[in-house]
Amino acid sequence: MTTVLIVDDDRAMVGMVAALLGDEGFDIVTAYDGEQALKRHADDPPDLIVLDRRLPRLDGDEVVRRIRANSDTPILMLTGERGSEERAKLLEVGADDYLEKPFGKRELLARVRALLRRGGGAKRPLAAVRVANLTVDPRMHTASLDGRALALTPTEFRLLAALAARAGEVVDRRALLRAAWPDERDPDPEWLKAHLARLRSKLADAKGPVPVNVRGVGYKLD
Repeated sequence: MTTVLIVDDDRAMVGMVAALLGDEGFDIVTAYDGEQALKRHADDPPDLIVLDRRLPRLDGDEVVRRIRANSDTPILMLTGERGSEERAKLLEVGADDYLEKPFGKRELLARVRALLRRGGGAKRPLAAVRVANLTVDPRMHTASLDGRALALTPTEFRLLAALAARAGEVVDRRALLRAAWPDERDPDPEWLKAHLARLRSKLADAKGPVPVNVRGVGYKLD
């Protein structure tokens, strides 16, 4: 299912956009400020982001800049401002398209679908990440320690990539489940233990950073 992250501090607007896209079969994730949007994106990158420009904590322009540092997830910016100069700024910071408020259902759906077609409708892999002597490259689907390739199963690699993308932070169990089993509607939390145990063993044997359990929360790379 295609996932859309909707970001706006106006909860009524979020509800309206969520209803419109949800009725069309999209899976909806929401955020109400810039920092929350970045966390949602890091936890489980969506297929597309609908982002208001005026946000508390971090404004929409800064959110786009930070996402563009390591991801090319399609972004549709919502703005109440008019004029060619303002619209040019939206595209210059990294937005793929923009929509002026107020807008209609038909125009919103047309722009969302156009961006998904342009991007192939698939989640975009993040750039390579280095944590201590570990390098994880989602684009090449490779992981190595001190230049030596690790032999990982696809599930182990997805878990490692999710942890490495947020090195030093705790990644909650739900985010890890969605990263490791993206096609499962309701993955069993018990699956994590066995796969993370095997991943931990492989990393420890090769003297690399290992995933550790943070009781009651999730896991992080130590």
